[in-house]
Amino acid sequence: MRTLKLLFTFYKSFVFTSSIITLSSLSIVYVWGVDPLVLLIWFKAFTLGLIIYYINNFKKEYYYYYKNLGLSKIKLWVLTLSFDICLFLIGNILTLKYR
Repeated sequence: MRTLKLLFTFYKSFVFTSSIITLSSLSIVYVWGVDPLVLLIWFKAFTLGLIIYYINNFKKEYYYYYKNLGLSKIKLWVLTLSFDICLFLIGNILTLKYR
């Protein structure tokens, strides 16, 4: 349970930006259907790369907090990005289903 709280705390550092991108992608999928989906997946991957770059370069001191509590940098990124991508994909599937 403690690990989930730590992961959520880390995810909160970029959840706003990621949510804006996900919601705008969902609205595009709702309006245009499945046609732009591949482009939106690549756009999401690119923006997640920019988020990783930003946090690695400008907020790297945050990693010490998580490292002292037993979470490595790779584990933080793999779990939070997996969660974010799952939300993105589930949102797109539901949007296409109820369109």
